[in-house]
Amino acid sequence: MNVKKNEAGTLLPMTVTEGVTVRVIPSERHEYLMTTREVAAGYGVTEYAIRKNKMSLGDELKEGKHFISAVTIGNGKPDNLPSNAVLWTKRGIIRLGFAMRSERARLFRDWAEELVIRLDEQRDLFGGTASPVKALPAKRRINRLTPDRLIDILSDVCLIENGELRERIATKLKGGFDYGN
Repeated sequence: MNVKKNEAGTLLPMTVTEGVTVRVIPSERHEYLMTTREVAAGYGVTEYAIRKNKMSLGDELKEGKHFISAVTIGNGKPDNLPSNAVLWTKRGIIRLGFAMRSERARLFRDWAEELVIRLDEQRDLFGGTASPVKALPAKRRINRLTPDRLIDILSDVCLIENGELRERIATKLKGGFDYGN
């Protein structure tokens, strides 16, 4: 997405994908806001579809988080924008995208999914940058119970004077099997 910086209260063009440009309102709190008309244009649906999805999503869309009323932005509002206009935040635009049924909305969801996966692969669970993936160490030879090592350990076990302990350790080393000893 390309955004041209400009003063507050001016609709700025933002290129979403090839052939799709929407106008946004710069916002300090939400980075940018979009009118219902611009969101509809971005998704390739009608304004009615956006309003209908806003109603159907009901409790999922929170005012102040997913959308705001134009009256709340005061002087940062473009002059030709009605005070009762609904302005969508980035979070709201994404949330609406889950309910939109258009080819362009599907393309947007595909793009967003790839973006989230790529970002997730670069971060750890706590939001920091993940350390580079470490290569597995070469085969460990320590703690491997090879036949030669087993014989060496069993020869040491034979030196244990307590017969019961000696028998238990030998059985555990042999994996619980009695090899006819």
